[in-house]
Amino acid sequence: MSQAAARPARLISLEIARFLAALVVALEHLSTAIPNMRLGPAPLPPLPAPAAVLFFFTLSGFVIHNAHARDAGRPGRIPVYAWRRFCRIFPLYWLSLLPMLAVLWPGCTAGYLVKTLTLSPFTGNFAELNPPAWTLRYELLFYIMFGLSLLPHAGRLLLPAWGLLLAAAWYHGLRGTGAPTTLLAFLPEGVSTHLLALNNIFFFAGLGAGWMLRRVPPPRPLLWPLLAASALALVLLLRLDAWGTLYPADPRLPFTAAAFAAVILLLAALEQCGALRLNPKWAMLGALSYPLYLLHAGAGFIFSADFFFHPADRTLFTPWPIFALMLGIALLASGLAAFLFDAPLQRLARRIA
Repeated sequence: MSQAAARPARLISLEIARFLAALVVALEHLSTAIPNMRLGPAPLPPLPAPAAVLFFFTLSGFVIHNAHARDAGRPGRIPVYAWRRFCRIFPLYWLSLLPMLAVLWPGCTAGYLVKTLTLSPFTGNFAELNPPAWTLRYELLFYIMFGLSLLPHAGRLLLPAWGLLLAAAWYHGLRGTGAPTTLLAFLPEGVSTHLLALNNIFFFAGLGAGWMLRRVPPPRPLLWPLLAASALALVLLLRLDAWGTLYPADPRLPFTAAAFAAVILLLAALEQCGALRLNPKWAMLGALSYPLYLLHAGAGFIFSADFFFHPADRTLFTPWPIFALMLGIALLASGLAAFLFDAPLQRLARRIA
């Protein structure tokens, strides 16, 4: 089997959804940056950025299972897996830090820079240089745990054990018997906080969706009705959390995760069986999603720094032009980074691996 044939086909509906989620996060952050710059009220109402982040977590679990489930029990594949995950997450992240480091690096300690550049997932409370990077620490932890689960024998027990710990943490929180991190109180705070954070439930929901698509895909006649029911359930759940503008309350987390996973599973199944056909050109939106997710913060930082050092400049602008300019810069930078930096890098990473 050729390398191209071995890689799962790109699912265009999920690539579009990935881009829309990144756009929602960017719009929300850039809109709320306007009042922080003291330029006036936010130009947009609150957007469901928390829901978009949780969608990313769920989709990540689905994509990782799709791409690497065949590597289970093959330790020789772990270096390839680690290399590709490294190239997927770090180069663009480091690129996104350049505007911040250009201004702030003299005030950054060596320890802070190490924790920033490495995305250590075992850090407690931490002021991110690039605010969206907090999610990457959970992503990296998930990559590490999934990579270890590829080991034969003992590795197969790792994800089930972690899943049971998360279930215990969720139940522990429902009973109000203390913070979930007390389950691993013998570990450093940053470790237990990240391992038992209930956001990880969304990665597991995505893994479950990937497993179902591969092993027990839903029957074709039921795909559209099930998608409609899952989408409705998701909307009703998000409505309980201010239409996704707030993170779900802990009791609802598993249900929201299951709804996201069901929508992802059914969209993927519809595409795989040919019941949902989309123009392949739309897949390029997916390539913009990760750059946009990271680089929009730099666009906001550039203007924030200018207004900090030159307060009089605030009198020259009104909210909407600055918001549109920041968004335009973010989209332009994302396009350049996606197609001139990240795409060649990913091709090179595949060739080296």
